[in-house]
Amino acid sequence: MSQLKTMKNKTVSVFVAVLMSVAFTTAVSGQSTKKSAQKTEQKSTKIVKERVPKAVTENFSKEYPMAIRELWYVYPEFDIINDWYYYDPFLFSRAVPEYYIAEFVIDGHDHKVIYSKEGKKIAVHKKGITDLPETVSDAIRKSIYSTYNVAEDKEEIFRDSSLDLLKVYKIEVDKGPSKHYLFFSSEGQLLKDKTTK
Repeated sequence: MSQLKTMKNKTVSVFVAVLMSVAFTTAVSGQSTKKSAQKTEQKSTKIVKERVPKAVTENFSKEYPMAIRELWYVYPEFDIINDWYYYDPFLFSRAVPEYYIAEFVIDGHDHKVIYSKEGKKIAVHKKGITDLPETVSDAIRKSIYSTYNVAEDKEEIFRDSSLDLLKVYKIEVDKGPSKHYLFFSSEGQLLKDKTTK
């Protein structure tokens, strides 16, 4: 009788252990799926060039005939008056896109250009800038980020062409787990401080 009771206890223990294992595995895989779904929903949506409005692709081809490695993305509505220089690559919208972004390379530099669906250029982002205007470098030295590490590659953002007087510089700074994207005008004014994880 005592052997039967011991066997029952062992069977119940094994059954409980298996049941808990299945429940734990399901919960973990469910969280994993949920996290990956959230990540997918946040990422900009890539599209084929043939689905981009003709006004956009025609203007792009005229302005950047030497572009290589061209990729296209859709982008939702954003504040193009006050925030024209800010682009969040993880912003996602299920709505009809308001803007189209071309990523490409010219002369070894990565670029992004943002167009309205009517073909009007909103902003150009040029990556791989190593030198900053002295006004911007000085502003960083005098800021609360003076002890932060400054990433080597910076981004120059302008509305129309690299000859524009109105430019914004995007600089990545970090210190330990703290990481920020700083946006400065060419005069050295801090326009935006975006904390990243």
